Amino acid sequence: MKTFPSLALLIVLTSLAGCGKDNEQALIPSQHWGETNVRIETHPSPPVAGMSEIVVIATGVHGRPVQDLIVSLRGSSAMPWVQAIQDGLIGVYRRAIDLGDGETAVLQVRLQRGTDETILRFPLKLTAD
Repeated sequence: MKTFPSLALLIVLTSLAGCGKDNEQALIPSQHWGETNVRIETHPSPPVAGMSEIVVIATGVHGRPVQDLIVSLRGSSAMPWVQAIQDGLIGVYRRAIDLGDGETAVLQVRLQRGTDETILRFPLKLTAD
């Protein structure tokens, strides 16, 4: 069976092809507001200058989803707030926003629950499109 080593090599190389930089997720540390843990993801990851989708994931005690928030986003203090859309009752809020044209941005995430409110800031390194 001379084809076995060749077949094994082909399988390994094919598997490694899927491990390239295109699949890497940019690590953005989570932040807290009281008992709420707030994590963001960007699509694409890493985010690009201009429009990117922002996904805000809010979890509470024991990792349970926090579903009673109003979440608004903006790419800088000069931009208007835009409200994220709640994706079911699973603590996920999403919206595409303009992150600006520079190499970095500070994503601002405003969380509101009743009369309580906070603004979290997530520094992002942007890539060219």
